[in-house]
Amino acid sequence: MMNKTNGWLNHNMFNEWMSKITLPQHVGLLIVRWEGSQTTSNRATSSTSGLRIRRLLQAIALRFEKLSDSVRHWTLTDSSLIFIVSFSPEENNNNDTPEITSGRMAFLLRDLAIRAFTDFKCSQSQETGSSLRYGIGWVGNETSSSAVHLKSVEEWEYALLKAYEIAWHRMFFASNPIRFPLPEYSAMPAEYDFKVKYLPIVSLLDGSLYGYEAVPVKAHSEAKINISEFYETADQAGQLFEADRRFREAAIRGFPSRNGDVKLFLPVPTKIIFDPRLYPGSTLRRIEAANLRPEHVVLVMVGGETEQNTTVKAALSHYRSQGFRISLSGIVPSFTSLRRMVDMHPDYGQMNVGWVSDKGMDPVEESMLNGIISLTRKEQIVLIANGLDREELLPALVASGMNYAQGTWLDKGLDEATTLAPHIQARIRAEVNKRYQGASGTLSELVVPVKMFSRETPVSEISRHFELHREGQGIVIVDNGKPLGLLMKEKLHQMLSGQFGLPLYWNRAVGKIMDTHPMVVEESIPVDQASQMAMAREPDKLYDAIIITREGLVTGITFIRSMLEWVTQARMADAQWANPLSGLPGNEPIRRELIRRLAEGRPFSVLYADLDHFKWYNDQYGFHKGDDVIRFTGDALVETMRLQPKYDCFVGHIGGDDFIVLCSGLDSVGIAQDVLTRFEQGIAAHTGKSTGPVLDRAGCPIDAKGLSLSLSLLLCETSEGWTPEALSERAALLKKKAKQQSGNSLAWERITDNVDNQIIIPMDLTVS
Repeated sequence: MMNKTNGWLNHNMFNEWMSKITLPQHVGLLIVRWEGSQTTSNRATSSTSGLRIRRLLQAIALRFEKLSDSVRHWTLTDSSLIFIVSFSPEENNNNDTPEITSGRMAFLLRDLAIRAFTDFKCSQSQETGSSLRYGIGWVGNETSSSAVHLKSVEEWEYALLKAYEIAWHRMFFASNPIRFPLPEYSAMPAEYDFKVKYLPIVSLLDGSLYGYEAVPVKAHSEAKINISEFYETADQAGQLFEADRRFREAAIRGFPSRNGDVKLFLPVPTKIIFDPRLYPGSTLRRIEAANLRPEHVVLVMVGGETEQNTTVKAALSHYRSQGFRISLSGIVPSFTSLRRMVDMHPDYGQMNVGWVSDKGMDPVEESMLNGIISLTRKEQIVLIANGLDREELLPALVASGMNYAQGTWLDKGLDEATTLAPHIQARIRAEVNKRYQGASGTLSELVVPVKMFSRETPVSEISRHFELHREGQGIVIVDNGKPLGLLMKEKLHQMLSGQFGLPLYWNRAVGKIMDTHPMVVEESIPVDQASQMAMAREPDKLYDAIIITREGLVTGITFIRSMLEWVTQARMADAQWANPLSGLPGNEPIRRELIRRLAEGRPFSVLYADLDHFKWYNDQYGFHKGDDVIRFTGDALVETMRLQPKYDCFVGHIGGDDFIVLCSGLDSVGIAQDVLTRFEQGIAAHTGKSTGPVLDRAGCPIDAKGLSLSLSLLLCETSEGWTPEALSERAALLKKKAKQQSGNSLAWERITDNVDNQIIIPMDLTVS
């Protein structure tokens, strides 16, 4: 046993240490080792250098023993320090596990070592290539808050030997050494030369502003500072605590919002919780002093990728116990990164999406992105896409179901609190509309009446309301009908059932405890879209009510269960009416979409598409080829509409070789011409070489080159008095005129008045 530990663990020392403590204790070994890479043939110089290193290590040990109450004994062997440390659960006011305690010790030790080697510099030859490593091993389970129970001296010796091996392993494989010579950090004075900017985080489900992430920028040039490098530099300079404190205070002080309508994403170095100067609740007090609540703040864990997962878990546990949400940054599409995210299980995950192509995702990228999103939904982690720097990335992210995004394309008005630029909101909503085009049913069908209160209403009155109306699950707090917040019955009961719940909350105004960031949506939002927005909420809000408004005023609430049941029924109905050949919506969804657009009263366009000479093609090439042409035509329409981000487009399959496209706005002539161009470019692959004349339905030869596409386009400036049947009749007449022309053709006309007056601008005809 003595040989394995180089003789440091002797019975005299062991007995002396045992006499200083009262069992049970958490017991561990902390090893510090100097490693020099230089060699010298001068024995005197080598001896002097070794003596200087030992004196520096001794100075570190004496300072460490004085500042840490956990040090029971230490010994110096050659170029290594070995500390025996312990603490009892009774001494642990913060209920820290050995894991957190070891982190605090490592921070203190690192700070003392840097100060010692800065105050008493070694020679350049002695420092070059050298390093100071440290590691700690605990007896028993270091993640447990229970103290270890061992009886005999032999049991203690073998347990300490095991801790010794763990400490050595961590010293070389888990911890980051202090490397020499120490860099000069003249750029890190007491007053750091930075200021804070706030980068918007935007919902990709409705284009609303979800929050701001605070980031440091250079004070003069306003160039963005890499937050990881910022904290790493401060850590190496021994000033991580000062840098973190100054940044937190500046970020909280300058936050643009104080009413909880958006969240503050606040970067925090993972390792800072181990700094002995960070007392519990310091961040919470700063947040409350700024009139914010913990649920308004998301702490973004920065760094820690090289640390053990237990270290990061300790940081998450430290802040979650104070009510903060947690976000894990630096997620990349790799097994190691995703495994770390699942193990840490944060509330939010921030993934850089620079690897996504802006020219359309290939199958590998699409599968990878969809897989990551599916994983985060399963784990109930809200995913945020970092790096939306180009508008071209937006379609891929929205189509994949990404919840939120951040990037330079969204960065507008960072110096002051401003709303998101209208053109960006419109662009996002247009992309979302494309995703949910054809979706039937809006939230207006699911509205449930709800009781509303003012923010000054006492909590006691709210509690009595729930007692009298047991069917009610939540109430909405309003100001002149506009929603301010939400309070669910279950969460109120949780607050009141605590040890000090009744005296603390009973007479307070409900505005002090309400959820100031509930989900609020307009009743015109499709149920499909609203259900995705609801599922993107934080896990503890997943089953909260959704507030429904009409022109900004509360009309009622609904719940995720109602929406999911509705979506399930709608999916079954859509599958029933979908065309089995093209997969596009069939006649019933087409009818519902026409009714919806007519009811909205806004201008829109109706495009009918019909294949010419399709019967001849089927007879000539076979029905398998005919099916391929039907699918190609449907794909040509869908792909053309996908390239129109400004328009809300719906593509349906009436049956056979007839299709319909509905588009918002009246600028659809160019879109129709794009359809003809795409059709003409692709149809040759399905016809091949000519095998004879084209025949009409009677079997007579006609003057035609083969398959062609006829389009009839109605530009509806008004919907007053029109019905789906009347529009279909008008389009059928127009289609006949288009089919009278040879080749690909487009006939269009503009409807400027109601169906009774039938004011129609004369037809224009295009033939290609």
